[in-house]
Amino acid sequence: ILASQLYSEAKKYLPSHIDIRLVSKNSKESEEGGDFIIGTHALLYKEMRGFDLIMIDEQHRFGVAQRGVLSGQNSIEEKRAHVLQFSATPIPRTKALIDSALVDFSFIKELPYKKEIDTKIVSKNDFREILAHIKEEISKNHQVVIIYPLVEESENLEYKALNDATNFWKARFENVYSTHGKDRDKEKIIEEFREKGSILLATTVVEVGISLPKLTTIVISGADRLGLATLHQLRGRVSRNGLKGYCFLYTKTKEHKRLEEFCKTNDGFKIAEIDLMLRNSGDLFSGKSQSGKEFKFLDLSSDEKIIKEAKNLINL
Repeated sequence: ILASQLYSEAKKYLPSHIDIRLVSKNSKESEEGGDFIIGTHALLYKEMRGFDLIMIDEQHRFGVAQRGVLSGQNSIEEKRAHVLQFSATPIPRTKALIDSALVDFSFIKELPYKKEIDTKIVSKNDFREILAHIKEEISKNHQVVIIYPLVEESENLEYKALNDATNFWKARFENVYSTHGKDRDKEKIIEEFREKGSILLATTVVEVGISLPKLTTIVISGADRLGLATLHQLRGRVSRNGLKGYCFLYTKTKEHKRLEEFCKTNDGFKIAEIDLMLRNSGDLFSGKSQSGKEFKFLDLSSDEKIIKEAKNLINL
């Protein structure tokens, strides 16, 4: 869905003489080629030689090796393609790469419009309040997304699964849609929800980039099980057109320190710093380790000033 949205925007704004193509697992070889290609992870399995610029959106959704493939396959002799990576919420490893000067970065602080989103930790005792809030938002022709941690019930999980909750919502509300990552019709369902839905029940499949202009509320069940980057991406679906937004973090745990820190800021960069402090950087080069300390004498989450001083000395 995100690739299709970017393709439509590119066709709208770029000059007509630029040959723009969309590549996904469903595209035919006869449709491929062009000067400017927009694609999904399917590009990892295509022969993509000779491009001068590679742009990786939502870079935290690509592994270290995958990003290496995208940039490496366009190397010709000693020349390498320029690589730009985008992320609204850098994961700990990405933040560590920035802090240790292994990549250059630009920080865009301005938003295209002001976002006002209230984030609140909720429990089972708050359910009536949440239900009343959802009814009120739907009465205003606004939309609601409810995120579930799993599709099917699991003995190892104390939260309701998506399939178990569907009947509850459909019995109480109209225009309720449901989808998940393995649903073949997920794109069609999300697009239909965008046009005429009230509530969308989903897994984290809606995490990235999907434009839902009327979405004002997101309820995330089992929020304690998700990383801060994922939580921020999910919250980012809300209030994309300036409407007042709400994010409810439903948890059954009693220790909320991590979620409390998340509630204090809507700044993706600050959230990345908190994530780095709590989880550490992991392996910066191979990607084999997702978290855990890799430096014996340096803490990338707290030694930023030392790193800056070292960089200045190198540049003297």
